Amino acid sequence: MTGLRRGELVALRWRDVRFEQPALHVERAVSGGQIRRPKSGNARIVPLADRPLGVLRELSARAYWTDPDDLVFARADGGMRHPDAVSQAYIRARDAASAPALRFHDLRHTFGTLLARAGVTGFDIQAWMGHSSYTTTQRYLHHAPRTGDAARVTAALNTG
Repeated sequence: MTGLRRGELVALRWRDVRFEQPALHVERAVSGGQIRRPKSGNARIVPLADRPLGVLRELSARAYWTDPDDLVFARADGGMRHPDAVSQAYIRARDAASAPALRFHDLRHTFGTLLARAGVTGFDIQAWMGHSSYTTTQRYLHHAPRTGDAARVTAALNTG
């Protein structure tokens, strides 16, 4: 529910979680075993919906690994998880819930698609997903008819 890539999730530190905004500051990612800038090369701010915000609030109340420089999704010893371990944990949880066989990256795709369906602008989606090109964002956007489409078209065309 954040649209973050696996490598961005595993590199997320508590200082990147802004409960007061609420938002995530995505400034780094793990790629090829190295901590780097996000894929686009630019940091970004991703607004946090209520559900992931609540989960992060619960995690921040734990007794360990909650200092500003600690990893949000740290291993038991506080170290960084491998992005593949995140995918494997996701697959186990998905299968245990008898959920559809979606890849971890499909969650990111769903984030963009649901935002588009709700009427969020493509440019906002591009910024929140960290795409350097709008063409990339368009791959995540799918047209879905909504209630009120005809009324919106009528209003747009009745300008005079």
